[in-house]
Amino acid sequence: MTFSQSNGIQIELVNPNTLLYPTRVYPIPKRKVGVNMPIKFHVSINHTNSNNFHLNSLQAFIPELLTLDGKIIQGRLGADKAITNNQSKQYNWWRIIPNCRTTFIVTARLFWQENSLQLKIPAVPDYVLGSVSPAYFWYFDALAAETYQLRFILNTDLDTQCISKPNISQEENAQKASSEILATPWVNLRLVQTLLFDSRAIEVDGVLFKIEMAKSLLTIPSKLFRTKTDVKLGIHVTNNTLNPLRFNQAHSIDVILISDDGKEINWLSDMVRPGLGKEPRYYLVQPGESAYFDSDAMLSWYCNKLELAVSNKARGLTACGFYYFSNLKKGGYKMQVIYRSCQSRAKHLEEQVLEKKWTGWVAMPFIEFYLV
Repeated sequence: MTFSQSNGIQIELVNPNTLLYPTRVYPIPKRKVGVNMPIKFHVSINHTNSNNFHLNSLQAFIPELLTLDGKIIQGRLGADKAITNNQSKQYNWWRIIPNCRTTFIVTARLFWQENSLQLKIPAVPDYVLGSVSPAYFWYFDALAAETYQLRFILNTDLDTQCISKPNISQEENAQKASSEILATPWVNLRLVQTLLFDSRAIEVDGVLFKIEMAKSLLTIPSKLFRTKTDVKLGIHVTNNTLNPLRFNQAHSIDVILISDDGKEINWLSDMVRPGLGKEPRYYLVQPGESAYFDSDAMLSWYCNKLELAVSNKARGLTACGFYYFSNLKKGGYKMQVIYRSCQSRAKHLEEQVLEKKWTGWVAMPFIEFYLV
């Protein structure tokens, strides 16, 4: 089951779907001030009643975090700064239209606070935080390199309430079981250390993933002569298991780009023709061997805006062949590449060949580059 339902209202985690990708792998960030690993959740609400469903904009999505053996990781709710009574009463309403999915984005942050690895999760979706000051956050302390289970719960009976008490505990809210309580399915968050000898690489169950960019200084091309700057970018995969593994590249690459002010840059995609590209559909990697999946990019000007186009080797009438990040400026950026392959594709391939296909969802460490 991918969602829970109460009175015709459903809540679930999407993008990626928890059935296709039950576990997400994230690298643990460096122990440096200001360095964090963003973890984005898409919480979707849908209802089948004939009337509109209204949700308070300050109504909390309460996260629950467990270890794999079911031990509760107790969270604490706090604000970045003190609030006044007037500020605590500022809220609007969301209208959830019948038979129409409404998706909210909740971006968590994984970072080090002194010697404690913390997960910081906003209590309300991202785009509300800019209009409400301050925002409340759930904090989970003393995490480690292991796998956790996480889900969000929502009490739809509290549509007239807003967050006003910073001492609300996760356990108290979770125990308010009623027909109005909705919960997303659990998703596994696996936290892994980067390699000691290479901060751009992580190893997952014997498979090493490394993000590679040939240059960290990229020259902005001339607008006058319509030139472009080629960017060598890709994923290096090493099979350290005892068995041969197959990997596919098409439709398996996601890219996240963040500017030096910490804001994520939205991308646009194009429509590509069937059969575009000459790369093989699958790569067979023997034990001890490696493969390189290139996602070569280029800097160019389009409609008087500087644009970075990153290839994902997609094929098909509705597939995305490139991620286009537009309106870039001179300065620093951080990029993260995600490699994913779901089990449904693996079953189809393994019916035709003997080798096992690698499946999973892995976010690689961020790489930094500068436009000069």
